[in-house]
Amino acid sequence: MEMPDNTIKIHIDHLGPVHNSDLELKPFMVFTGESGTGKSYTALLVHYIYKVLCTYECSAFFKSIDASFDKHKQQLSDENDDFLFEFNISQFEEWLSKEAVRYVGESLGNYNLDANVKIKFTGPLENYRFTYKRDTLEINGEMSYFDNIQINNLYSLRLPYNSKEWEDLPYSALFKNYLQSFFEIKQKKTFLLPPSRGGLVCLNDVGRGNFINSKGWMYNEFISNFSDLKSEKPSDEIYAELSESLIKGKINIKDDDLYYEQSYGEIPITASAASIKELAPFAIMLQKGLVDQYSVMFEEPETNLHPELQIKTADILSYLLQKGCRFQITTHSDYILRRINDLIRLDALKKKVNEDEYKEFCHKHNYDETLNLNNRKIGAYLFKRVSEDKTVIQTQKIDCGIPFDTFQSVLDNQLTDSSYLDDKLTEINETAD
Repeated sequence: MEMPDNTIKIHIDHLGPVHNSDLELKPFMVFTGESGTGKSYTALLVHYIYKVLCTYECSAFFKSIDASFDKHKQQLSDENDDFLFEFNISQFEEWLSKEAVRYVGESLGNYNLDANVKIKFTGPLENYRFTYKRDTLEINGEMSYFDNIQINNLYSLRLPYNSKEWEDLPYSALFKNYLQSFFEIKQKKTFLLPPSRGGLVCLNDVGRGNFINSKGWMYNEFISNFSDLKSEKPSDEIYAELSESLIKGKINIKDDDLYYEQSYGEIPITASAASIKELAPFAIMLQKGLVDQYSVMFEEPETNLHPELQIKTADILSYLLQKGCRFQITTHSDYILRRINDLIRLDALKKKVNEDEYKEFCHKHNYDETLNLNNRKIGAYLFKRVSEDKTVIQTQKIDCGIPFDTFQSVLDNQLTDSSYLDDKLTEINETAD
């Protein structure tokens, strides 16, 4: 029996350098390719879709079609009239497609971005009908009344009877709840980790405020996300060990300033290594046990990281993916991609051999037997330049790992050039002898 196609598909007619390309939402999305091929454009596009799915960003949709619960309730002819409002998924897709382009343009500082994308939800219901009824409940021996709003008789929201100024909130809350349940998304927030974030991590509140006022765009969102993260109370310490293993210490927050602590002492974050500054926001998410609450757009996680640390980052991302986390990463790191490939192959091996053989292999070759990656959760996309100002996105077939198209061509060329150089030096040395 063929499984239903429940996914969110994106067609890019044109967006920055990207033309005529398709992709679909996955829990772990990996964008690779040369610089300037549109990876950030596309990652921001995907990030915005997650903002709509994970936060109350979809409230703007209901405002755009003037959908207000207060107004619709007033228009009910009597209490037996239960119909409030309805819309269809095509209206939502059209709005989301336009808003995603607006968001990408504003994030990149291009407020007149010429782009055309189409976002398509496949699988969920086509039409959405909101209905109303009054509930009567006995609470502490007294009868209480509530407004009960339902979406397609699937989910309901109960509000104090005759309360006012709810506007679109009941609609956006119910619709978001439906979409999250349908697409199995549990995150309630998003976090944007832009490139070159290490410098911003070191700024105090005044410095960050000046940066926002002078720069704007996507760094505003990072600064806002980071400020909220620092003030969040720890949820759990289940990921604290991951943070310590990643940065070989911990990040302390004192009066809004950051300090890096190791066993032999504590220093201001400004005096720490560049890798610690780049990883600090991610490390704090782990320390506080909050990382699974976010859909995270992680630009170039390898920045300023030693190869060993890049591999460790890939391992942690893979572990978190197993726990239901969601990431979108752009990367130029062959270390990260090779590690992801190994973990995809490890999953394939696990399905083909018995448990004892699998464990023996992992032990012999120093693999963590729990760190296998299900390729069905991964969307791997290569941004391939086809002309000076045009890129197409190629969906990578990843049954046995992510292909190294761009890396392999560079490596082949380098090896060829190196061999010529070695031959020339050998020739000169032999002549001199």
